[in-house]
Amino acid sequence: MKCLLWVAVVPLLAGCIGPIDYLNTVARKARRAVAEAEAVNAQKLSPYEYWSAVTYLQMAREKAAHADFEDANKYGGRAVKMGELAKRQASEKAAEGPTAAETPPEEAPVVIEPKGGSQP
Repeated sequence: MKCLLWVAVVPLLAGCIGPIDYLNTVARKARRAVAEAEAVNAQKLSPYEYWSAVTYLQMAREKAAHADFEDANKYGGRAVKMGELAKRQASEKAAEGPTAAETPPEEAPVVIEPKGGSQP
């Protein structure tokens, strides 16, 4: 009798793991990883990794909206990895300081001369 009860309860509990894992992975870890990457200016210092993390997070939310929690958790895990990578790379680049390629050249002042050649 107990065995029959377990056979009926275990599949029900297995179906509940997806949403719980989604809340842990996507709603907490992935969102935090993207926010931390944004805090260190990863949009400019590590754009590929940052926007990959943002896109994976968005896809995870879309999949969860359609109750596809398995794919949502996969995208959430990718968002965490890319967010952490973006944060690490942006922090390293910020520590190096600006390079010659990142520093814009100084612009020459603009001089506006009157037309006609006559001076008042």
